[in-house]
Amino acid sequence: MLSYRHAFHAGNHADILKHLAWLGVISHLKRKAKPFVLFDTHAGGGEYPLNADYSQQNKEYLTGMSALQGARAQSPLLEEYLHLNQPIWDDNVYPGSPRLLCEALRAQDHAHLMELHPAEIDHLQQCVVQHGHDQIAVHHRDGLEGLVALTPPKPNRGAVLIDPPYEQIDEYPQVAAKTGKVLQRWANGQVVVWYPLLSERAAPKAKACKTMVETLAVAGKTCFTAELVVAENTHDAGMYGSGVCIINPAFQLDEYLTQAMQEVCELMGSHARFSLTWRKTEAA
Repeated sequence: MLSYRHAFHAGNHADILKHLAWLGVISHLKRKAKPFVLFDTHAGGGEYPLNADYSQQNKEYLTGMSALQGARAQSPLLEEYLHLNQPIWDDNVYPGSPRLLCEALRAQDHAHLMELHPAEIDHLQQCVVQHGHDQIAVHHRDGLEGLVALTPPKPNRGAVLIDPPYEQIDEYPQVAAKTGKVLQRWANGQVVVWYPLLSERAAPKAKACKTMVETLAVAGKTCFTAELVVAENTHDAGMYGSGVCIINPAFQLDEYLTQAMQEVCELMGSHARFSLTWRKTEAA
């Protein structure tokens, strides 16, 4: 479980979708002056220098952030995303979800960032010290366990980002079970769960992922999934894209995310495709 390092994958296509969705949730919460609480269960190192050995090994940022550098956005969400990211990209750094949170959070808001990996926790703490404020707490603990322990928050407004590596197949049912527990006690919490799109080569995990999404889809009041496909789904494709399952999504988040991702796909090229599907509505 602890062999995974997100630095190998920083800035790839999955990060673009995940971080746009997360920023959309945060931006909606900021429309009101009332404070809120955020949770990031698998925070990683916080930010990733692109000239580091980890980032250079696979150079996955070339399939994601590089296509967006210097772009001019038409959609509000992508414009905000680029406004936050471009100055950091100019320093040859990719901001993970904690760094984006540090940039987007207001002084009255709070956040809990959780990371279990012993090699990542120091980097995460340094990131928050350098770019965050006192209302951001860093926890060296299992993120799903910590999420259940720390919710419901006070104040009751807030959101969760769940972004596991899914190295082990049992992570899929764990995410579904822990998320269900949280929503039983925090019914209005917004939850963003990232997941991979896997080809037939990884059939057992692909099936476990499908079951997880189906379980999550009915756990809250409303839910949609948004998916970015970047390669043909052949038998040996491996991870051909990824998705986010958003439970209790903010009003019009589906529209803002669709507008942003359509622009992203145009920048990435004709191979990139985006789709959004409502899984549960208020009337359902």
